[in-house]
Amino acid sequence: MEKRNSQTWKKVNKLINIDNHDKTQTHCSINQTQLIFNDPNPNPTNPRPQFEYVRRTLSIPVGPDGVEKIVMWAYIPHISKQSHPSPSIIMANGLALPRSAGLPHIAARFAAAGYNVFLFDFRHLGDSSGFPRQIVSVSRQEEDYISVLRYVSDPTKHQIDFESHVLDPKNVVLWGWSNSGGHVSRLASRRDLPTIRAVIAIDPLCDGAGNLLHHIYTAPGSLMKIGHRVFADMAVSLFTGPNPILLPALGPGGFLDSEEAERGWRRLTPEEGPIFVNQVAARYGFDCIFNRANGATVHCPLMVSWSHNEGDGLIPSRFPRKLADEAREAGVTVDVYEHAGDHFAIHVDGLAFDDTIQHQLAFLAREVSPVGKPDNVDIHHSLS
Repeated sequence: MEKRNSQTWKKVNKLINIDNHDKTQTHCSINQTQLIFNDPNPNPTNPRPQFEYVRRTLSIPVGPDGVEKIVMWAYIPHISKQSHPSPSIIMANGLALPRSAGLPHIAARFAAAGYNVFLFDFRHLGDSSGFPRQIVSVSRQEEDYISVLRYVSDPTKHQIDFESHVLDPKNVVLWGWSNSGGHVSRLASRRDLPTIRAVIAIDPLCDGAGNLLHHIYTAPGSLMKIGHRVFADMAVSLFTGPNPILLPALGPGGFLDSEEAERGWRRLTPEEGPIFVNQVAARYGFDCIFNRANGATVHCPLMVSWSHNEGDGLIPSRFPRKLADEAREAGVTVDVYEHAGDHFAIHVDGLAFDDTIQHQLAFLAREVSPVGKPDNVDIHHSLS
C-alpha cells in the first residue's frame, strides 16, 4: 500500500474466516483482511500514545427480517487487557461515495490514537446490500447509522467478534462528512439513543432546502438540466417499479456540477475496497430537501467544521454556522473549527487534513472517555 504522511502500513498475509456463526444470530462476520498500522513519527507538539491496530471486514444484518446487510471495516487498536475499553467512532461517507473513498486515512488516524472505528457503507452503496443500487435516502441512511450504533452499543451482539475489554458500549461518537454530516447532526437530537456521547459533523449538509435554494441562485442552469429527471425518478419510485433514473453524483451533469466536485471525487479514488460508482438515483434531489438539522434540539457535545472564507463551493458556511449557534444557545458544548481549503480539503493530501485530524482528536479527548492503554504486542502473537 502507498505510504502517505509518514504512515507505515504492514499488511498481514492472513485471512480469517469467521463466517461460521449460526445465521439466526444477530450478527455474522465475513472473511477479514488484517492490517497493522504504526505511525513512527507522532506529532511532537501533541504527543499521544500510538496504537497498533487490526482492520477487520464485518457485516451486520439490518431491516425487519435481517435479510439486508451493512458491510464495514472495523479498526480495532490493541488495548491492554488490564486497561479499560476505548470509545468507538462510527463513520460513513458523503453522498454516493463508498467507505473506501478517502475515509480510511481518517479512520487510520483515529485508530492509531486508540479509538475503535467502524467505517461502513450505506445500504444501496459500496459493498452493502440493497436493491435497487445507488439509492441515497436520508431516512434509510439514518437507520443505517442507528443499526451500527446498536451493534456497537450491545455487548450481546459485538462480543461474538470482539473481546469484552475492547469496546466501551456506552461511549460512541457519530462522525459524518458532507451528506452524512447532516445525518449525524440530526441524530445528535435523538434522546432515545443514549450511548451517543458526541457528534462530529464536517462540512455538513444540515439544511438541504437552504442549500438547494443557494444553488438555484448561483447555478440555475445546472439544476434546470436535472430537475425534470428528479421528478421523473420520483414517479418511477412511486408507480412504475424499482429501476431508478440515475444521474452523476459529482461532476458534469450531476447533482454537484462544479470543478470543485469533479476535482474532489477524482482525488478520492479508492486504493482498495469497493469502487466509487459516480451515480445516484435522481429522486435524491427531492429527498435531500427534508434533510435539516435543528441545533436547538442537540443534546450531546458537537464539533462542527466548515471551510474558512467560503472556500467550500458546495455547502455555504452559513448553514453549519447556524447549526452550531443554535446548539450553543441550547446549552450544548459546541466546538467550531474553520478549516483551510475547499469541501474536500479534509481528506488525505488536502490542505486541512492534518490540522482537522488534530482538532478532532483534541475534541474527543475533552468530550468522551479516555482511550485504553496500548498493548503493542508482536503482530504474529496478536493474530495467533
